[in-house]
Amino acid sequence: MRRWVRDGVEQHHIIDPRTGAPARTPWRLATVVADTCVDANIASTAAIIRGVRAGPWLVERALPARLVANDVSVVRVGRWPQPAEVAR
Repeated sequence: MRRWVRDGVEQHHIIDPRTGAPARTPWRLATVVADTCVDANIASTAAIIRGVRAGPWLVERALPARLVANDVSVVRVGRWPQPAEVAR
């Protein structure tokens, strides 16, 4: 996770172009499947910046994704697979 604390506030390494400041986002991690690695990187960065609006945006573009929230809960978007069951 690429974050740091500045003046007591956790900062994200992705800069929100609307503010010029580190992104304030509910996501600690965004993984996206796309046709190319560049497209996947663009979409995952956009998902971080879009915050709670990321899911619908990714669905509109038919981009499967796995978003991990700051509380470590997981949101699967589109056709992202569910985890396999563990045999015991």
